[in-house]
Amino acid sequence: MIWAFSILLELGYARNDAIAFYSGALFLVGAVQAIAGLFGVVGFLTWQYRAIRVATQLEVSRLSPRRALLSWFIPGLNLFKPYQVLRDLWRDLGGESSRTLLILAWWCLGLLTLTLGLGHELLLQVDEVVNLKTFVLRATQLAYTAMLVLTAVLCIGVVRRIQRRLAQVKRELVDST
Repeated sequence: MIWAFSILLELGYARNDAIAFYSGALFLVGAVQAIAGLFGVVGFLTWQYRAIRVATQLEVSRLSPRRALLSWFIPGLNLFKPYQVLRDLWRDLGGESSRTLLILAWWCLGLLTLTLGLGHELLLQVDEVVNLKTFVLRATQLAYTAMLVLTAVLCIGVVRRIQRRLAQVKRELVDST
C-alpha cells in the first residue's frame, strides 16, 4: 500500500496528514483481515464439528466431534491429528481413497504456509537489527500471501467434497429406508 501514500502526497495532502491517513488505512486493513480470518477459522471449525456430528448420527463414522475439535488446540497433536480426522471422515463417508490426496495437499501446504509466515515474522525481527534488503521482505510476504490463498482454495475444495459426500450418504440412507 505504499503507492497509496504516494498518491496522498500527490493529491496535495501535507506529509503529516498523509502519514496519519495512511496509518489509519493500514490499521483498518489489518483489522478487516483479522476479523475475516477469525470468522474463517470459527466457520471452518463449526462446519467440521457439525459434519462429524452428522456422520456419527448417521452411524457411518465413529469419530468424536469434540475430540476432533480439540485436536486443533493441543500442541504437537495439532500438527497431524486434524488431517487424520478429515481423512478418516472422508473414508468413513465412503469417499474414494484417491481423493485423500486433496486433503493431504491442503494439510501439507497449510503447514508450509504456517512455516513461511513464521519465517517472515522472524525476518521482520532480524530486519530491526540487521538491515535486510526490502526485496527479501516483500518476496517472503508475497510468497506467504500466495500460499495462504492457495491453502484457502484447497480448504474450500476439501469442505465442498466432504459436504457433497455427506449429503449423498444422507440421501442414500433415506432412500434405503
